[in-house]
Amino acid sequence: MFRTLAQLPRRHFVRNSVALVAASLAAGVPAVAFAQSYPSQPIQIVVPFPAGGIVDNVTRKLGVQLGASLGQTIVIDNKAGAGGSIGAAQVARAKPDGYTLLSAFDTHAVNPLLYKLPFDSDKDLKPVVQIATSPLVLLVHPSVPAKTVQELVALAKAKPDLLNYASTGAGSSNHLTAELFKSITGASMLHVPYKGGAPAITDIVGGQVQVMFVSVTSVLGHIRSGKLRPLAVTSKESIAALPDVPAIGDTYKGFEVYSWVGLLAPAGVPNDIVAKLNANVNAALKTPDVQKFLEDQSLKPVGGTPEQFGAYMKADTQKWKELIQKANIKVD
Repeated sequence: MFRTLAQLPRRHFVRNSVALVAASLAAGVPAVAFAQSYPSQPIQIVVPFPAGGIVDNVTRKLGVQLGASLGQTIVIDNKAGAGGSIGAAQVARAKPDGYTLLSAFDTHAVNPLLYKLPFDSDKDLKPVVQIATSPLVLLVHPSVPAKTVQELVALAKAKPDLLNYASTGAGSSNHLTAELFKSITGASMLHVPYKGGAPAITDIVGGQVQVMFVSVTSVLGHIRSGKLRPLAVTSKESIAALPDVPAIGDTYKGFEVYSWVGLLAPAGVPNDIVAKLNANVNAALKTPDVQKFLEDQSLKPVGGTPEQFGAYMKADTQKWKELIQKANIKVD
């Protein structure tokens, strides 16, 4: 004869419940999974950069799809500062229940090499999924007498005091990309760091600086108006937004650099929650709405497993570690 839970003696229910929880803990399965399904409340995604930037825009767009598929509100919390490490530290210290996540940029792989962080990025955070990648474009002001990468390198070698290149700050992706370019080509250019992309782009448009590596979306209007001249992109091949602009790797083999956006969680978040988040983000990246948005931003959806994202970040860190040591790059 079968009995419902209400018909079972209380001591029988308690004894078996305790045994079930103990068994789940021994197997490495969180007991909370037996209490309620995830998610049962809004999810906060910390964006460690100001609103309106590439990471913020991608996270907000993805958050709409993710919220719909998970049946919960996605709350975006902008915590800018120190190349993204302030927001990352907040998530690293958060309760590992899957309700506080980090939308990280490529600087996440570099920050441990440049800053003394209040957390261990390898031990305190775990990868969930890589969202997207984007190449940079190598630009010059029209006053620069170079129409190709080869001509720019020749000019930089012949007149080493002529060219200044802008970046969004020491240790930023465009700073490191420019230093990698100098290392591979032998070009000589002076670094001029800015506090953000807007003032840097304003100055290269105005001719105060002559060269910059920058995300395609942020300068596409200036390229089309003729205010800036694109010489090459850092991807393996040309991109749809700039089909006539070659890849730097066509001339200098092996040169390939991407900005990226990815989702991370506190290290203690159970693997079943990570798997659920991963599956839902992968599904969102396949929707026509998200794909069109990313394409319009010159971004390529990635997806994949947490392990693949983790391996990608480790490889990125190693690449920049070698450059930072060789070029003796430091931040104030």
